[in-house]
Amino acid sequence: MSVGERERATLARVVETFCPGAPSRAVADTIVAELEAVDRPKLVADLVLFLRVIERRTANLVLAGRPRPFSAMTRHERESYLISWGESALPPRRAAFQAAKRLSLFVAYSRSDGAANPLWAGTGYAPPALDPPAQPMLSARAVSAGEVIAADAVVVGSGAGGGVAAAELAAAGRHVLVLEQGALATEDEFEGREDRGAAGLFWDRQLLTTEDLAISVFAGRTVGGGTVVNWNTSLRLPEDVREEWTRAGLDGMGSALDEHYDAVESRLDIDTEESERNAQNAVLAEGLDALGIPWRVIPRNVAGCGDCGHCGYGCRRGAKQSTMRTYLADALATGAELVARCHADRIAVAHGAAAGVEATCADGSRITVRAPLVVLAGGAIGTPALLLRSGLGGPQVGRSLHLHPVPAVLGLYERPIRTWSGVPQSVVSDAFARIEGGYGFRLEVPAALPGVLAAALPWRSAAQHRSLMEELAHVAVFIPIVRDREAGRVVIDRAGKAVLRYRVSGLTARLCTRAIVEAACLHLGAGAREAITLHTDPLHVRQGDDLQAFARAVERRGVGPNRVGMFSAHQMSSARMGADPRRSVADPDGWVRGIRGLAVADAAAFPSASGVNPMLTVMALARRNVGRMLSRG
Repeated sequence: MSVGERERATLARVVETFCPGAPSRAVADTIVAELEAVDRPKLVADLVLFLRVIERRTANLVLAGRPRPFSAMTRHERESYLISWGESALPPRRAAFQAAKRLSLFVAYSRSDGAANPLWAGTGYAPPALDPPAQPMLSARAVSAGEVIAADAVVVGSGAGGGVAAAELAAAGRHVLVLEQGALATEDEFEGREDRGAAGLFWDRQLLTTEDLAISVFAGRTVGGGTVVNWNTSLRLPEDVREEWTRAGLDGMGSALDEHYDAVESRLDIDTEESERNAQNAVLAEGLDALGIPWRVIPRNVAGCGDCGHCGYGCRRGAKQSTMRTYLADALATGAELVARCHADRIAVAHGAAAGVEATCADGSRITVRAPLVVLAGGAIGTPALLLRSGLGGPQVGRSLHLHPVPAVLGLYERPIRTWSGVPQSVVSDAFARIEGGYGFRLEVPAALPGVLAAALPWRSAAQHRSLMEELAHVAVFIPIVRDREAGRVVIDRAGKAVLRYRVSGLTARLCTRAIVEAACLHLGAGAREAITLHTDPLHVRQGDDLQAFARAVERRGVGPNRVGMFSAHQMSSARMGADPRRSVADPDGWVRGIRGLAVADAAAFPSASGVNPMLTVMALARRNVGRMLSRG
């Protein structure tokens, strides 16, 4: 289904309602182009349906008591009408409101065309001055249509797990081919631009969500994967989670795993020497100190880090020690090859053993990689999708998806914060990590630019939203990273694309509610004049307010789908390792059951949610698993 001229005109009116200062038709056309580029026809069809419904007199009479098309309403009427969708008891209407709001505001505030966006005036935001780019360390191999490539091992994915696996296998003398569905973006392309970075470096152009649109999912899709776009936080697996994974059947979760951590930390230059506190990390530390809550400094994988603050869209100076500058470079230096913009379609199997991978390149041409060892490292989204397309791995594939849902809370401060400036994350508190058993949340802060902030901020009217945007330089965001007990699932649609089915419920929902309250209290403890939740109808708490009453209000409001903004930057456990074949896809060493020569080496293999930023543990486990593969020949 295509978006016709009539629907585009309606979309422009929607954009103009959400953000009157934006060039509404240009933003509308960009939204359509982005959704079409994602290549998920249902997204376009749902948008067309929404735009047609809101122009129908009879539908609006039933839905809003106004027998007029959306485009014929006054501005005030349009705003009230959209809010009625956002507050509807019907989940599809709430989802449609959130989708329209996020798309309109993200595109409006992130677009720049290489120059300053007029909407940035008054927000305090200015893009960073560009450093000279670091010298690229990688090059991709060219392929031709129908080519058959022979290798000793093919690694699907080039992020934390794939980079380590490729380097270890290549160092052992194996001829390794790395397949990456994202593009190879070199340092001179890292401009800190939100629009280009989102489109080029993230899964679904940073528009990926759970199936019900309730959680925005940020996952890297580029050479280097999440290690290129993450915020450098490098934390080891907590002791209680190690014990939990040991009970699941994984051995060597103590000192043996520490040896792998040590090796990875050495290669990535992980320490706290470049973990300075910018204003946002400082107010988190101050809030924790004011309430007597302990915190610690975050180790980071950087060498020569600057103050650009935009490294969520790639590190131009090459200070971020991503796999692109470390393990992948090591692998290619010892004979490995990299093929970028190449999607692994299915795993080839012969006589009960992996035989390689069939793949499609960006130009539509197909290639075949023949290899007796296939290492899956496409992340907790890509790995189960490939297994499902291949009909491998058994009934547990895609199950037990964990997302670490994040119910962020804003604080408004008198002093400048500038979430887009300085070290992204340098302070973490583990104080709430074990509220119930091994489940709770950790507190950190995000690096956030105008587009993401505009999409996340509550919208009650265009004037109210713009008023918040004009305080943007004084906004701090605290993010509780919730260790989720209840799991979701990765399935595939008719085209074989991954679909994330996940709902915050049970203990996880209770933890999210508690996390919102604690984060708001920390803002007030740090001196914020006000804390604001991301509910559709936001809750506010100010200095001197009754905190117990606020907590009760948050509990009543809850965290139902599309009633409060949430995101996830950590996806795990959708092809998990374990001793029990009824509860896992791979054995405790990462081998996928039922197929010889097929292994998992990414966050999909986690037996459960890690509770901390997963990058470092992905790399340590990948090194562990590949070492065991090599020891067995």
